[in-house]
Amino acid sequence: MNGLTLTFQNLNYIVNQTKTSKSQRRMILNNISGICPAGKVTAILGASGAGKTSLLNILAKRISTKSNVEISGDILANGNNYDAEKFARFSGYVMQNDILFGTLTVKETLEFVATLKYTDENEKNQKVYQVIQALKLEKCQHTLIGNEMIKGISGGERKRTSIGVELVREPQCILLDEPTSGLDSFTAFVIINLLKQLSVVSKRTIIFTIHQPSSDIYLLFDQIFLLAKGKFVYQGQRDRMIEYFQSIGFDCPKHANPLDHFISIMQNDQDESLDLQDLFREYENQILPIIESQLSRIQPTQIQKELYQASLKQQVTQIFKRGIINVKRDRVLVKGRIIISVFLGLLIGGIFWDAANKPGFKGTQSTTGGLFFLVISNFMQALNAVIIQFPAERDVFLREENSKLYSTFAYFVGKSSIEIPFLILFPIIQQLIGYWMIGLNDQSASTVVIHIFVCILLGITGNSMGLMVGSMLQDSKNASGIIPMVLMPLIAFSGFFANQSLFMNWISWVQYLSPLKYAFEALIYDEYDTRRDEFSGIKIEDLNPIEKFSLDFGLWNSIYVLITFPILFRFLSLIFLYLGKSKQQ
Repeated sequence: MNGLTLTFQNLNYIVNQTKTSKSQRRMILNNISGICPAGKVTAILGASGAGKTSLLNILAKRISTKSNVEISGDILANGNNYDAEKFARFSGYVMQNDILFGTLTVKETLEFVATLKYTDENEKNQKVYQVIQALKLEKCQHTLIGNEMIKGISGGERKRTSIGVELVREPQCILLDEPTSGLDSFTAFVIINLLKQLSVVSKRTIIFTIHQPSSDIYLLFDQIFLLAKGKFVYQGQRDRMIEYFQSIGFDCPKHANPLDHFISIMQNDQDESLDLQDLFREYENQILPIIESQLSRIQPTQIQKELYQASLKQQVTQIFKRGIINVKRDRVLVKGRIIISVFLGLLIGGIFWDAANKPGFKGTQSTTGGLFFLVISNFMQALNAVIIQFPAERDVFLREENSKLYSTFAYFVGKSSIEIPFLILFPIIQQLIGYWMIGLNDQSASTVVIHIFVCILLGITGNSMGLMVGSMLQDSKNASGIIPMVLMPLIAFSGFFANQSLFMNWISWVQYLSPLKYAFEALIYDEYDTRRDEFSGIKIEDLNPIEKFSLDFGLWNSIYVLITFPILFRFLSLIFLYLGKSKQQ
């Protein structure tokens, strides 16, 4: 494999910041040019705010051109223009945080990627085996990666697994953001040494940002980009850096770490003898002409290989399979949901015990109360299960989608499908317990089936609303915070607490936006429509609940409208996923 040469020329990155009434242009990268040679290790260094990560992300096409962002200049791979999609097909990007599924083993994580990138089963297995060996992951390959609830592999092993996720795709170029962040000095050396070996053995181009590398790590670099305030003060071979700075009057102490020394000098604003403009001027006079000459000689050559993209069916299948494994191993979550279903069924059934068989107004009042709480508990359980989990997986989705492992639509379909068995099972458990304990109408099987069907449909609606809110917001805290604000109007206009005939005209339309209204009305009709002859009184307490609550939509009309809610919510979820992906690039 031949490496890939990335070049950039006259690169500018400007962010327009608005503070109160003033607009301020912040120059992140200022007219820089450079070459990341094929098959070499290029380290991007500088003080905080120098523009290291910005440069890396622009090379990876991971900064979207929003209205307040200006990016100009030529960025080429082997002399060819490329966009984010093309980049993902020949390169890999390892984020600073190791974003992985904690319930998968190391080998399963690599196999997930390999299955989406290789058609032949033997080739897939061979590639996974090679990556595990190359990254020295043999001892932990069958260990769960782990998370806050599950004990897993070490920090160094997580970082190597993150690199392996990209490496299994056989990219010609790998970009890494702070690959040693949070690691001890020995583990950090192991990671960088591993990257060095990859560049030597497989001729891959390795580019990464790094903060305060040790002297041992420094010696592993082939090329160094040294940034200060968005401009280069040095670019070139690592073994010529000390000589260059000496030539312009900056000697490095004999036993000092050269990078620490030069970066600390640039950070020292108190030193009046130092003028960064002098460093910039020396760079432009001595190094920049050499870089520009090299750039002018680069001729476009074909990029050797574009990585295979799995079909939509394969993408959905693999996402679904991974989700099932995640559910099986996250036993606390599954057991918890089963326990909650049983508990709520028993609780509601106990509170409204045998209410449907008690005569008069008290029996009717308790029965309708039991029906309402069966509705709201079922809806809330389905909603809460996904609204916390979905945002938690957002970072995994963004990483994998940016790597073009699958499409946004494939993720949405696969993720949505995982919950379907549970959206059927849990309502059946809860409703059968509550149905029997309250003593609801069991004179015909169809009445019971319709009741359970409505509750399953409402659970799917709650799940769909959770997907929508989770897709719209960036984290579970925001999602959990907005739910009460959304739920209160839905509950208030459900038709149980306030008679719908008494709503003011200017606000009565809100009731038609509440799925709880249609579910509650459907269950009331299902329970009482065949029992109208039991209610012949004139007084309000003697009325059939259908008349008491002023319900006039009917059983099947309510069901038909209820069906539209999950369709609408899921469509909006997909839209918000697309929008959220663009915002977080």
